[in-house]
Amino acid sequence: MQQFIVYGKIPIYPLSFLVVYGVLAGRFFCGWGCPVGAFQDFITYLKGEKNFKPTNFWYTKFFVLILTPTLAWIGHDLYFCKVCFSGSLFASIPFYLLNPTYKGYGFFFYLHIFILVAFVVLAYFKSRFWCKYICPIGAFYGFFNRLSMVKIKFNKEKCENCGLCLNVCVMGLKRIEDFGVSTNCILCGRCVEHCPKKALKFTF
Repeated sequence: MQQFIVYGKIPIYPLSFLVVYGVLAGRFFCGWGCPVGAFQDFITYLKGEKNFKPTNFWYTKFFVLILTPTLAWIGHDLYFCKVCFSGSLFASIPFYLLNPTYKGYGFFFYLHIFILVAFVVLAYFKSRFWCKYICPIGAFYGFFNRLSMVKIKFNKEKCENCGLCLNVCVMGLKRIEDFGVSTNCILCGRCVEHCPKKALKFTF
């Protein structure tokens, strides 16, 4: 979408796709298909973290969502892509491994590597750091959680308030009622899986 904005065009088709997908599934992709999310979960797995703390300052990703197209429009450049760590993980590093003799690496290549290292450290200490605080696509999809066809239904009558679902939530949700509807919920299903009374379940 940034590319459209840089050239002064309204991103009708990509934006329409995002809206349609958001209505269908909300942040489901964040929990089940995103390679960046999987990479963060792998870091958490290596750490062996079992108790996920509540998320504070979760709204920062919405600032990134607003800032990304704004800077693209004002500066006519893809600024977010130049600092996004996924560019180093899925592009810069593979390119370097395939072209070890290449001598044209510049400032942004090393900036990508620095940001990747910083991100790994942050993800180690804070599960799903990128998803919670930075990802603009996740922020956009989050708006549709309440509208999406994929939902997590909470049966209050079955719940015994044991807190197991909150303890395993990688996004650090604070209330059971937020599962499936909060902009921070990635619909990963960990809460559903660990509920001993089946008070939570996926609905479509």
